[in-house]
Amino acid sequence: MQQTNLPVIAIVGRPNVGKSALFNAVLRRRVSIVHEQSGVTRDCVAAPAEFRRRHFLLVDTGGLGTLNGEKRVDLFDGMIREQVTEVLKDAVALIWVVNCQDGITPQDEEVGAFLRKAGKPLFLCANKADNRELADLAQAQFAKLGVAHICPTSCTHTYGIDSLMGKVLAGIPESQEMDAEQEKPLRIAVVGRPNVGKSSLVNRLVGEDRMMVSDIAGTTRDAVDLPLTIKQDGEELPIVLVDTAGLRRKGQISSVVEFFSANRTEQAIRNCDLVLFILDSLDVCTTQERRIGRLIADARRPCIMLANKWDLITKAGHDRPDLFGDHVRQCMPFMDHAPILQISAANGYNFKRIFELIRLVKAQTRVMVPTGVFNQFLQDTLQRNPPTSVENKRFKIFYGTMTHNPPPKFVLFVNDPKLCPQNYRSYLENRIREAFFPEAGLPIFLELRKRENPNDNSGARAAARGAARQHGKRNFHRGSFPKR
Repeated sequence: MQQTNLPVIAIVGRPNVGKSALFNAVLRRRVSIVHEQSGVTRDCVAAPAEFRRRHFLLVDTGGLGTLNGEKRVDLFDGMIREQVTEVLKDAVALIWVVNCQDGITPQDEEVGAFLRKAGKPLFLCANKADNRELADLAQAQFAKLGVAHICPTSCTHTYGIDSLMGKVLAGIPESQEMDAEQEKPLRIAVVGRPNVGKSSLVNRLVGEDRMMVSDIAGTTRDAVDLPLTIKQDGEELPIVLVDTAGLRRKGQISSVVEFFSANRTEQAIRNCDLVLFILDSLDVCTTQERRIGRLIADARRPCIMLANKWDLITKAGHDRPDLFGDHVRQCMPFMDHAPILQISAANGYNFKRIFELIRLVKAQTRVMVPTGVFNQFLQDTLQRNPPTSVENKRFKIFYGTMTHNPPPKFVLFVNDPKLCPQNYRSYLENRIREAFFPEAGLPIFLELRKRENPNDNSGARAAARGAARQHGKRNFHRGSFPKR
């Protein structure tokens, strides 16, 4: 289970009773995918929650849908039962969700027997009590299940949620409130096309079989958060791994659930601090992988590209990582900022290097280049390789300053942004990355602003003049005298 100091409260029950709807209602935001289709949630989805200043970790589990007596057992039903079993070990309380409109079903009775074996405090959430008559009948209707606390709720109308959570938290010792000054975890999204090994990678990073893994493409549907702490060389780095659904081509999306899964993945890319972009070494740079790379580049997210299944490449005798990297760079030039690492989620090859790169990214996101140093760099760069003229007009950079990180954003005050050739802009981005953010996978964002006031005496411009004077002194000491 996840490494956290917060008490764990698990939401459990058979499929299609409203577990994910309750999960979202308690969090007051949409995290789990909610749909009338049965069995939408497969992996356990967890999120920190707060209710009346009480902090806890709320876990939405997959529906327990297989009866012990049935001969035909769905692959995912068995995996879900194993995951729920692991969640029950860490939970301090269980919210058992049933459906008021269906009454007690044979599946509910088996779920009850399964949950009682855990020996944890149990609270019955009689969900879908969408009118007063159903709410009033809930106590008598489900008394047969032998649960002391029965709370009718309606997630559609947000009825009964506060009463339910008040009873659940009443028997749980208060945990320490999260320290506002505590280091914010690095949010890392694991993305890629279906069946490239994203969940296998997450399981190996976490150190346990936390995510479902199968040969069936599309096994993962939600964007699942996994908080943990990386410990290496005496340092601790808190992170949140976000395992996402594989992104298919839009023409291949065949259901509403797949549509929501794709949206969650794209949202995870936009909201993360770092992307681990998983490539399939056996079939790299497909049209869909290039599309995913473009999404990451357009979102300006720091990125590390991980070429998975490298063990299968070496078995086939194709162990030329230099040629592999050249092929990726040629097919996805917009991802030049991202380092490429060959790995194997199956045997753990190169996994230590993943941690090293993550730590490097974290360190580089804290770097702010001083204005004087940056303008000295600009002076040297412009002198070595000045921009070409456009329509008999030369592009000029007067001064620049760094304004943000991550991603590293630099503002350059120029004579006319339209005069800057695209290839020279790319050249400046690459030079800035090489000088200040080497091998960190950080995209460089340049904003070109036209200098409106030539007599501007801002601090950035004064620093630029100081850098120019320092540059002139250095050339003088080297014996480089200005021409008369």
